Amino acid sequence: MSSAEQLAVDLEVANSEVIAFAESCSPAEWETVVPGEEWTVALVIHHIAASHQLVNGWIGQLRHGEAVSNTRDDIDDQNAHHASDFVGVSVEATVELLRANGAVTAATIRSLTDEELERSGAFAPADGRPITAGQMAGVATTRPRGHLEHAAGALGRG
Repeated sequence: MSSAEQLAVDLEVANSEVIAFAESCSPAEWETVVPGEEWTVALVIHHIAASHQLVNGWIGQLRHGEAVSNTRDDIDDQNAHHASDFVGVSVEATVELLRANGAVTAATIRSLTDEELERSGAFAPADGRPITAGQMAGVATTRPRGHLEHAAGALGRG
């Protein structure tokens, strides 16, 4: 299995774990606040789904050796808007977005050549340090699992 294929499969598995978790939540659990995230489980899981699209764009930039200019402040602002825009989001809408955005991001990762996996660009959220497209593809898997761990912990499932 190629490196890109393995990264894509890892993302698909992680995304399936998030979907299974979301679908297992009761209405009360879905509205539980996640300590450390200070968002409800609903917002944390929807954030994962929406972030697939952002990470997908970053992979696209990095595969061409382009810099990612989003700053930490930009990301914080986007997250704040996301939190206010999606209060009360349903499990069904969240799962639909997880499936759609996860599939697109997995397809992008799967399409990376070995050369593209190694290309890098300055990554503003990390103070401009270079990051490769392959490293960002790995983030596409580890980031959802980190958020999922927090949400599961808030429900005593961690």
